[in-house]
Amino acid sequence: MSAKNQKTTTYSLDWDTIINLESRLLRDFQNQKSKEKSRELLMISIGTRLGLRVIDNLSLKWNDLMELQVGERFIRIEKKTGKERILVMSTKLREVLDSVIQIISPNPNHFIFTSQKGNGLKPMSIQCFNYILKNIMTEYKVRYIGNCSSHLLRKSFVVGSIKKGFENGDHLSLIKVSRLIGHSNVSTTLRYTNFETSTALSLFELS
Repeated sequence: MSAKNQKTTTYSLDWDTIINLESRLLRDFQNQKSKEKSRELLMISIGTRLGLRVIDNLSLKWNDLMELQVGERFIRIEKKTGKERILVMSTKLREVLDSVIQIISPNPNHFIFTSQKGNGLKPMSIQCFNYILKNIMTEYKVRYIGNCSSHLLRKSFVVGSIKKGFENGDHLSLIKVSRLIGHSNVSTTLRYTNFETSTALSLFELS
């Protein structure tokens, strides 16, 4: 396989990097009040705080999230697996949604991530989503390794959730997150999150 066609692995971002990026995007959206900035902000917030596959993010309409309260659980059927996925509205995602809704007053029946020509009635393509995501990383000078695609957001959610669990003394967090995202085997989650590589790289910090 030539270098041009060779696939590159997607790695997660540190959760601190996600929080910083989200905060900067929220600030810029509140200053500029543009639909473009709202879209960039929601791509990061929804992508990392729900941990859905991009195809499921693209199927979201405003009325799927508009009325949900903090801590409220809701169900989405995954397009890839057909399985039910239980999600929870977080405090930060609710804050972001409220800010966007207040300023741009979206049509509840429109797709959140819509193509420009779709005018809310058609979702954007995965290719368009990935293109915008790369531009966000470039504009905000976010450093990443591997491939910058929508999968980076889902992986950041998974790795961040597992690490938070371990830091809080929950040694079953890997198993819990694995079940949460619908993996049938924990080893799939280990491969999925590149834990082998991350653990090996952490050896450089041994003291």
